[in-house]
Amino acid sequence: MFEVNDKVIHSREGLSTIVGVTEMAGNQYFIIHADRGGGENIYVLINNTGSLIRKIMNKDEALEVIEFMRGVKAEFISNTKQRRDIYKRKLLSGNVLDLAYLSRQLYFYHYYNENGQPVRLGPTDVQILKDAEIILFDELSISFKVERENIADYVMKLLA
Repeated sequence: MFEVNDKVIHSREGLSTIVGVTEMAGNQYFIIHADRGGGENIYVLINNTGSLIRKIMNKDEALEVIEFMRGVKAEFISNTKQRRDIYKRKLLSGNVLDLAYLSRQLYFYHYYNENGQPVRLGPTDVQILKDAEIILFDELSISFKVERENIADYVMKLLA
């Protein structure tokens, strides 16, 4: 399913590259290098890749994500702990629709909410939403073959 040099999405690190295979304690592991961050290697058991890494979406799948994003409504959960728990769970799920949901919430936070009132999110909330957007937009730039620095504008045009 995966091979060395494949670009993949790691559930916690986002866009990553499989740089090798190694054996430890009788088990085969992919060596994954996150494209962002500290440059540490991540070891993923080859027999258990499904929950940690996935292939990058193709263009049709990416268009389905954009369609999903069109339907996402602004939500503000007033209970800070509950909101952060939901945001963190969605971010760490590795599910592209969860990332799309969070990215869309960041858009609503930056531009407006349904009541026209400023949304007050803490820095932790904003960072979670930004992390989701980075992971999603890194992937969408590959799926749509759009330079990374142009993908936000490209996605906004698709959402319009």
